[in-house]
Amino acid sequence: MKFVKIPSPNFDKKERTLKYIIIHYTGMKSQKVAIKRLQSKVAKVSTHYLISKRGVIYQMVKDQHVAWHAGKSRWGSDKNLNLKSIGIELVNKGDEKFPYLQIKSLCMLIKYLKNKHKIQKKHVLGHSHIAPGRKADPGIHFPWKKLSNQKLSNNH
Repeated sequence: MKFVKIPSPNFDKKERTLKYIIIHYTGMKSQKVAIKRLQSKVAKVSTHYLISKRGVIYQMVKDQHVAWHAGKSRWGSDKNLNLKSIGIELVNKGDEKFPYLQIKSLCMLIKYLKNKHKIQKKHVLGHSHIAPGRKADPGIHFPWKKLSNQKLSNNH
């Protein structure tokens, strides 16, 4: 897959094994504002991928590096999921539906990442799953059913 690269300085270089894909929404009014925040050395947040409303996929942090997207998080016995996950941000204020092209690109990206890193379908989660009570994204409008109906797996 080809991605538009817009690097963020907010990441760590650490050896790691990928186990999860975490889906977020930006919660911001525009793509421009979201990119500025994800590149801000003051905000100290980042993501591996950002998907525009038109479905353009931007890579901000390389897969092998640790992006700062999950914060205080837990799934099962795993804690601090930044160390074991790839973060995907969707440009969305949080109170709006997700455009078709954005979800189509998300499905293609998830399929690609699952196959590349051998991530199981059950480990594709929302930020709200790993930080309950603290985070609500990807939110009530996120089409989990549509995502689960996609052919996202090759035995993973």
